[in-house]
Formats: sequence, structure tokens, C-alpha cells
Amino acid sequence: MRVFRRPAIYLLTASMVLAELVGPLAGEDKIQSFSLADLPAAAQPLKFDLNGIAPPAGGHLQGIQMRFDSVTGRHLAFLSHDSLTVAFLLVVEFPGDLSQPGRAIHLHVFPSDGQSPPLRHAGGIQLCENVLAVGVEDNQQKTRSQVQFWDVSNPLAPRQREHLAIHRSGNPEDQTAGGVALARRKGDHVAAVANWDSRAIDFYVSNGKPLDDRACRFAMIARWTAAAADKSDWQPDSRCEPYQAVNLVATSDGVLRLVGFASTPSGQDVADVFAVDLDQRDTGRLLRKQARKIVTLTAGNHFRYAGGLWLDGNRPGVLSSQRNLAPPATLNLLR
Repeated sequence: MRVFRRPAIYLLTASMVLAELVGPLAGEDKIQSFSLADLPAAAQPLKFDLNGIAPPAGGHLQGIQMRFDSVTGRHLAFLSHDSLTVAFLLVVEFPGDLSQPGRAIHLHVFPSDGQSPPLRHAGGIQLCENVLAVGVEDNQQKTRSQVQFWDVSNPLAPRQREHLAIHRSGNPEDQTAGGVALARRKGDHVAAVANWDSRAIDFYVSNGKPLDDRACRFAMIARWTAAAADKSDWQPDSRCEPYQAVNLVATSDGVLRLVGFASTPSGQDVADVFAVDLDQRDTGRLLRKQARKIVTLTAGNHFRYAGGLWLDGNRPGVLSSQRNLAPPATLNLLR
């Protein structure tokens, strides 16, 4: 009865629910050019409260992504984490101007495959349109992993796109998925999967169908290995790190780049930018290093925990995290 006495309130509520389900993260900005050279020297700290959410014990933060929710005027951060038992995702909301601390709003557990030891390690992640790509792996025997794809249009109830899943198994450390990247090109999507310490990066290309089409599939087309890399024309150096996270950027002119995030043995936090040539027959030249950005992070943040790109319009940003979710939980943003 109350619905009919208050039709305006009912209609507003219905539209808000619909927007929450399909609208907040819809679409992807066209990136015309890409460079990290102009990132500021000082990081902006983004504090947040766990809001009563108790994460599973063990592990540390692994991956980070952020998007602006134009419907509700908030920012949403997605944080992947491993633990002693499960791999999980923490969703945190921040005000639109990022001027106040955020709060955690949801903890989502990634499913394992029913085998033992479990796929309890979630690594570096990337958000493309409404789809979050994450690698979950067995970090004990190190012989199995899955690349899972999750529709996070509704951040309180992620939905798995099971038809897209990439199943990997093989020799220890070779088929793990510690860092996963995903980008949309003009006619398809490209995923990159980095194994243990990013010694190898496998590239998968979709069949051109939309990701929510159940006929969409990914197929592996190339593997790059650090051991066989041709570094003769790398800039500004020939160093290759054990990247904690990798992200892909497809610019509007068709150029594909990969960014690797790492903390070096000397303590520097670096983002290395590579040009990706998937048509290259010489697999040693699939990646060509173009730039290295050294950043200064605060509040215990390092790329050896979580690092990631934020493609905010045509302006790239870089995100990082501290090791654990113990308060005061603080992320870093450079943009």
C-alpha cells in the first residue's frame, strides 16, 4: 500500500537500484596518449576505515584499482588480498573529491577450484570497463592458477563471468598468475598474465565478442620471458624487475603498453613502461622498455604490496598500498 501512496519515492528508489546494478562503472575513457613522466613527486594519502569488516588472517595486499562512480559521485577502490585460507577482494568507497577518509563497504571471497592446496593467493589486478580481471593461484605447490573475470557493476555483489576464465597448470611457478592485466582494443580485448616473479608474461587475445557474451573466449597467442628478452634498445636501462603487478594500456592510436610495478632491492618503487608488439615473431622483442618512473610513497606503501594504474580520463594515475589492512589503512595516489 505504501508504494501506491508514495509513487515518486518508489520510482526514485527503483532507478537508483538500476543505476547501482548497471551504471556506476560503465564505459571506458579513450586514452589518446600515455606517459607517467608528469606524475607529481608527492603522493596523496587516502585513508580508510574497515567499517567493521574483519579480513581473513594472513597474507598481504596484492593489487589495487580505482574508478569514479558517476552515478553516486564516489570513488571505488578495489583491493585484492591473499590469506591463509582464501583469496579475496575488499571494496572501499571514497567521497568524490577524495578530501575525506573512505570506508570499506564489501569483502568478496574469490572461489577456488575444489582442489588442495586451495587457490588462496589473489595477485595484481586490472579493471577494464565493468570487468575486474584477477589471478588466483596455489601459492604452496605453485602448480595451478585461474584468471577470473568479475563484473563489478554492483560493487556489493560481484558476478563472475565464468565463460571467460583461463585455467592454467604446469610445472611449479611456471603457470601461476601473480599479476593479471586486461585492456580493450578496437576489436577485441587483451589479457596479460605474469607468472612467479614475472619471469614470463603470457598474452591472451579474445575472439572479439563482448566480454558479457557467453561465446567470448580468450586464447593464448604469445609468451615473453625475461631470460630470453632482447634488451638491446631498452630505455633508459635494461633492468627487468620481479613485478608485483602488471597493467595494460591500449591508446586510441592502437598502441599497446604494459606497465610493471615493483620495489627494487635497493628500496626504490618503480613503474616500468613497455611497448607491446603482439605481431612480433621474435618473442624476445614482444616487450620493449620505453621508460622508468621512480616514485616516492608514504605511510608504509610500496609496490611490492599493491600497485596499479588509474586511467582517470586521459590522465593516468598510480596507486599503491601498505602491506596489511591494519589501521590506519592508507593508500597512496599519484596523479
